[in-house]
Amino acid sequence: MEITNNYSNYVAQSMAGSNAADAAKKKEAEKTQETTGNSKSKSTADYANELAKLVPSVDFRIGNSFASAKSGKTLTVNPKLLEKMQNDPKQEKETKELIKGVESMTRLMNSIYSGSGWTVVYKHSYIDENGKYCSTALIRNDYMLNLSDKLREERKKNSEKLLERSKEKAADKEEELQEATTEKQLLEAEAEKAEEDKNSDKAEQLLLDKAENSEDGIIYLNDEDMKTIMDSIKENAEQTTDKDTMTVGANLDLQV
Repeated sequence: MEITNNYSNYVAQSMAGSNAADAAKKKEAEKTQETTGNSKSKSTADYANELAKLVPSVDFRIGNSFASAKSGKTLTVNPKLLEKMQNDPKQEKETKELIKGVESMTRLMNSIYSGSGWTVVYKHSYIDENGKYCSTALIRNDYMLNLSDKLREERKKNSEKLLERSKEKAADKEEELQEATTEKQLLEAEAEKAEEDKNSDKAEQLLLDKAENSEDGIIYLNDEDMKTIMDSIKENAEQTTDKDTMTVGANLDLQV
């Protein structure tokens, strides 16, 4: 009987020790998992903060769709894309360039619309999990709101007349250029200038067209529109750089 009791006590102590060890291991595993999770969460937050620095003109967010606010400017990036960026250098580079493009486009948009009498009430951009861009914005023409329907119609007709006159002047100028003594040189210079104007005005014209054709002041930009704007900004920057380079070396007289 005494032997049986001792054996029972030994078994009970062994089981208690084993349970205590298992509990300790489980607690340590939970602690490790919690620490890892917090570290990953912190890393994602830090990464998002770094991306936000690329686009200071808007409120940078992580989410699955546009912001719904009726004011302000935002850029929302899909969390799945954020994960791809952290694991794919190519995706990271492309998306960072796109985010920088959003910053440039936002500033350009503010400049063009404010100079044309428009007010940007809100502009919300979104980059989905595949890296595709789209945006929605509400713009308001305060000047037009204060005009009567009759004045609006007259202003529209006047604009059409001015456009027609501009076309006629352009046609007359082309004819004069063709009759000039240095016809070839003048035409080449004019063509080069026209191409520069076309590139520099491409983004501006796109945004103004969107404004003029908008319904109730709401405009939409898709991934293709964004690429057009980014290319226009890039081309304009390259032309400016080329001109600066030419100016610096224009008066150098090199002798061997």
